[in-house]
Amino acid sequence: MPASNGGTADRLYLELLPFSIGLVGTNLYKFDITNFNDPNSSSFYSWKKEDVICGRQPTVNRLYISHRDFGVCPITATLTGNNDSGKVISQSIPVTLGTTAASGVIITTVFDQIAFTAQNPQLSVSRAANAGTMSITKVRMEGQVER
Repeated sequence: MPASNGGTADRLYLELLPFSIGLVGTNLYKFDITNFNDPNSSSFYSWKKEDVICGRQPTVNRLYISHRDFGVCPITATLTGNNDSGKVISQSIPVTLGTTAASGVIITTVFDQIAFTAQNPQLSVSRAANAGTMSITKVRMEGQVER
């Protein structure tokens, strides 16, 4: 008896997941692991809060975002922190990652048009659904601390 392909004409090398949706019926869904651009869902990265020096307010002046160049992808970088009175403040910056060449190598985008001052700054990055392929490998925030 030949090996079964699960009812498909050839091997798909995919995990097919059956889902029942109310009275509509059952559909098969798959996860496409070859492309980081999800057409249906947005995505985000969020890093830990940085406690630079307790009680002091650092100013973030520059962001370094290292990512794999899979093409142009507009993202939103958001810095969040606390001011002197403990109120949560944030600042969002539109950033474009990647190049039209889509070389597939890791490149670094430097964004220095920012001045965000707050205690315990935290960086998060979001991408809209079907906005492009985002694969971030490393980030770094630079700035100075008040005296």
